Amino acid sequence: MRRTLKARVPLFTLALAASALCIAQTAAPIPGLSLTTLDRMQGPGWWPTKGIPPANTYVGEAACAKCHINVVATQHSTPMYHAAARAESTPLLAQYPDMTFHEGPYTYAIRHNNSSVSNGVATAAQPIAWAFGNGEYGQTYILESSGQYTESRLSYYASLHALDITTGHSTELPSTLEKALGDPLKPDTAQHCFSCHTTEAVVSDSFQPEKAIPGVTCEACHGPGAKHVAAMTAGQDDMSAATITNPASMSPTDSVDFCGACHRTWSDVTMLMPANIGIVVVRFQPYRLEMSRCWGTAGDPRITCIACHNPHQPLVQSTAAYDIKCLACHRALNGRRTNEPTQPHVTAPACKVGEHDCASCHMPRYEIPQTHASFTDHDIRIVRARDTLPQ
Repeated sequence: MRRTLKARVPLFTLALAASALCIAQTAAPIPGLSLTTLDRMQGPGWWPTKGIPPANTYVGEAACAKCHINVVATQHSTPMYHAAARAESTPLLAQYPDMTFHEGPYTYAIRHNNSSVSNGVATAAQPIAWAFGNGEYGQTYILESSGQYTESRLSYYASLHALDITTGHSTELPSTLEKALGDPLKPDTAQHCFSCHTTEAVVSDSFQPEKAIPGVTCEACHGPGAKHVAAMTAGQDDMSAATITNPASMSPTDSVDFCGACHRTWSDVTMLMPANIGIVVVRFQPYRLEMSRCWGTAGDPRITCIACHNPHQPLVQSTAAYDIKCLACHRALNGRRTNEPTQPHVTAPACKVGEHDCASCHMPRYEIPQTHASFTDHDIRIVRARDTLPQ
């Protein structure tokens, strides 16, 4: 029987114990156990969204490109690299310089770098400081006034070629013009948003968004590179691994939790989010991946996030392109289907239906309400007609 949330509840006791150990920095995470991102950030070493290192430990992607020019070049074409842009540098706002939206008595307008809303009598407006999202599916605007950041009530959605209410915002009519502009971000929320969409927004444990580098660049994932550059410049190749973070060297659970720092770990969802949030969980790919039966108890390096997705290259959209990953375990041998594993330590029956477009059946797509987009469910499973939507 496929593992369910209920079946994993006893791990909460271990997770809480691991949390205490990490906070006290007296022990490493328990192997095979997903931790919350907050716990990970309390541990030693680098972790995404961790802003402890000072600014002078960062070197910038130009320094990385001196040795990794091809990797840096292809990473520029990824959605992560374009996860954020300052308003004045946002191509989409230049392409759509005058967007409007109507809701009850309110008329909204996003014109160039300004967001406004009017009720016919008065108008409230704030400048747009940042755009989060590259616009492939959508783009949300971050307003700023006197140091206070506000998430705009309206976002651009590519499938509509127009504005609509930002995902997660209430669909009820706002009671005031100020509330119609958007939701003010609490300092810790703003810090986390910037930490996932930009690089170096937090340094020396201080939130400094005005100095942030737009998008997810090399050091957002690999950590500050000054020590690594110094070691390589000095010819100390034997020290290279110890001076930079390489997610490829991590255990399966650590690797998936690493990506989960921004995409939600299993523990982030089960321990920190409300129960029964419904189909929204499909957006949390690391969590869904660890719900898969083939994940097991300690994970499998062949089905981590980076086993299928190269973060230095654009996302591959064709489901057929992932067949080779599936068939590494689930394969018909000698022209016949077999239940014998292709590797001795794995039991992976071959699919009885086919060997093409595996993900189109076993990783269905669901449209998430209010997003105007569909998302691939990373809970790898046999999907049956009687199955309910993911919970």
